[in-house]
Amino acid sequence: MQYLQSSVMRLMSVVMLLSVFTVPAWAAVEIKQLYQVSVAVESQANAERTRALRQGLADALLRISGDDQLLQHGEVQRALRNVADFVTQYGYQQQPDQLQLWIQFDQEKVNQLIQRAESGIWSNLRPELLLWMVREDENLQRRLVGFDEASELVLQLRATAQKRGLPVKLPLLDLNDSMAISALDVWGRFEDALDFASARYPHDGVVVSRIYQADPTLTPGSWVADWTLHLGDIRWRGEVASSDQDELGALVMAQVSRELAQRYRISGTLEQTNEWQMTVHDLADLTQVIGAELLLASLPSVSQVQLVGFGNATAVFQLRLQVDPNSIVQALDLSRQLRPLPEPGHYRWVSN
Repeated sequence: MQYLQSSVMRLMSVVMLLSVFTVPAWAAVEIKQLYQVSVAVESQANAERTRALRQGLADALLRISGDDQLLQHGEVQRALRNVADFVTQYGYQQQPDQLQLWIQFDQEKVNQLIQRAESGIWSNLRPELLLWMVREDENLQRRLVGFDEASELVLQLRATAQKRGLPVKLPLLDLNDSMAISALDVWGRFEDALDFASARYPHDGVVVSRIYQADPTLTPGSWVADWTLHLGDIRWRGEVASSDQDELGALVMAQVSRELAQRYRISGTLEQTNEWQMTVHDLADLTQVIGAELLLASLPSVSQVQLVGFGNATAVFQLRLQVDPNSIVQALDLSRQLRPLPEPGHYRWVSN
C-alpha cells in the first residue's frame, strides 16, 4: 500500500478540492426537544398530575431509545414509581380543546436510566421518510393515501410517527403526482415510477405500504399492511395486521421505527472516546480520497480523521469519535457518496 509522501501535495489537493467539491449534506432531520413531553390531562389534581408525569416519562423513553421493551425493565419500572426524580420543570398549558401538562425531563438522568436498563439512545438526527401508501377496500378498489387526507388512518399514522420521533411525509397527490405515479405503480412497487415520483420530495428513505383485506378463510375480518423501506442501499420489509383498518398506519410507523432504532441505537454512555477504522473502496484518485476524508470529518461526533493508507483505489481511515462507532452508521447509510458493503466497516465511494 502506498502512503502519501508530501504534505505540500496534500494541501494543494485540498485547495483544489474545495474549489470544485462540496461535501453532500446529511439530509436527516434533527428532532428537537426530545426530553420535553406534553400529556393531555383532565384536571390539575395531584393524582392526575402523577399519572401524566409517568406517562410523559414513558413517552420520552420510547422516543429517545425507540426500544419498546425498555418500559418492561425493572430499572424503568422503579423510575416510573419515582418519576419526580427525573423532572426538572412542568407546567399546565390550555389548548383549544384540551388541558396539557408540559414536562421537561433531566437529560443526564434519563440517559443514565436508559444505560442502566441495558438499552441505548437513538440519535436526534433521524432519517426523513417519504411514505407511499395505497389502500384497498372491501371491493378491491385501490387509492393512494395523501398529505391532505384527514382520515382516521392518517391521523393515527401521524400521531404515532410524532410520538416516536420519526420524521415522515406523505405525497401531495396533486397534478404532478397524478402524472408521475398511480395506485397500481405503488401496489406493484415499480421502482422506476417510485423513484421518479419521489424525486420532487426531499427525503432520506422511501416507505411503500399496501393495505388489503386478509384471506377471510385464515383470519376473518382482519386487515393487513405490508411495507418495504429503502434507505440508501439498505432494505427492510415487514407486515402488520389488525381487525381495524384505521390503525394499520400507526402499526406500520411503529414497526418501521423499531427497525430503524434497533440499527441506530447507540450506547447510553456518551462520554467515551473511541477509535474506529473504516475502509473506502472505488476511489479513483487523490481528489476523491480527500473528498471522502472531508465527508467523514463532517459527520456528527467525529473529532478527527486520519488517512492511514491509500492504494489500489482503496483508502483506510482512522476515525476518532466522541461516542460509540455505531453513532455514525446512520450518517454513513444516508450519505449520497458512500454505500455500505457486506463487510462491516467497508464502504464504496460513489462518484457524482
